[in-house]
Amino acid sequence: MNAIFKERLSEQEVGQITSFCRSSKYCAIEQSVGFPALLNKQKIMYFYLEHENSILSFCQINEKLRFATIWFGPVCDDRDVMLRSLCEIIEHYKKRRFWYLGIQLYLKSGYDSEYIEYALNKLYRIRYIFNNENTKATLEIDLGISISDIYRNMRKGHKSDIKKALRSGIRIEEAQTADDVQAFADIYHKMQKARKIHGHTTMEITGIYNYVCNNDLGTLLLAKDKNDSVVGGAIIVKQGISARYLISASDPEKRDLPMTHLIIYRAIEIAKEERMRYFDFWGYNHFADKDDQIYNVNLFKKGFGGYYTFFAKKMNINLIPFGYNIHSFFSVIKRMKNKLWVGNA
Repeated sequence: MNAIFKERLSEQEVGQITSFCRSSKYCAIEQSVGFPALLNKQKIMYFYLEHENSILSFCQINEKLRFATIWFGPVCDDRDVMLRSLCEIIEHYKKRRFWYLGIQLYLKSGYDSEYIEYALNKLYRIRYIFNNENTKATLEIDLGISISDIYRNMRKGHKSDIKKALRSGIRIEEAQTADDVQAFADIYHKMQKARKIHGHTTMEITGIYNYVCNNDLGTLLLAKDKNDSVVGGAIIVKQGISARYLISASDPEKRDLPMTHLIIYRAIEIAKEERMRYFDFWGYNHFADKDDQIYNVNLFKKGFGGYYTFFAKKMNINLIPFGYNIHSFFSVIKRMKNKLWVGNA
């Protein structure tokens, strides 16, 4: 097996990697070639493991200063190949004299993740932190059951809100035009301002939509009222055998209309029609306080039923003494800058 690290990929490599990722059971959108560049300006290092011209694993690694981070990678369905890939990546960054490497696997907690963590901990000193940044969880719905059972498992309030949205004349449609996307972006920024949160720019939202649609990786579902005005929407993406709830927005001036409940219900129906295995709400913060906005987001997601799943714990690897501490210091500064941005917006 050959470990390949490259700053740029050829068209042939992009094609081979894309085909490999499409064939994998689990491939987060963060590991889809070209997607990370839409959302950050960090340098991307591409890694893949190949044997006899076949790709066995793939990973995009974010680099900034002397820090490297893997988000929900590598893409690989074989635990032994993934272990080999991670060892190659760690040694690569040790040789390049990086300070810190953070690895968040896409794997959920279980035998495979424990097997990999145990093997790596025998070779390297790995630090685990128990907070939302380092211990990630999500909420999933098993699409193997009938749509009537999925609906039955929802909270009474959510079922009532879905019915209310239908009675009010809300209808769900897929975005078709640039005007549709712009309308969604306008609602998103309106919501962002009302909630005083930091989010995506119009350019990023448009870029995400174009990327997802051009690569057949999902759709933008819009909620329209009786006047044909966009009042909300959500981008749903395909991740292997899962459909992921990526981004949503609703008009803060129309809180009496539970449009997002109907959007998510329709997204679940579509995922089931397309024979996806899971609907993933992607993110459930067990550390959120009751006065935190995220706490209410948790309640909204949990109202659709489903069950909790936990990702493998993020592995923080010191490549030099105190490498993680240096990385944490820069992360704190970044969060402070984001808070200042929101306060001045």
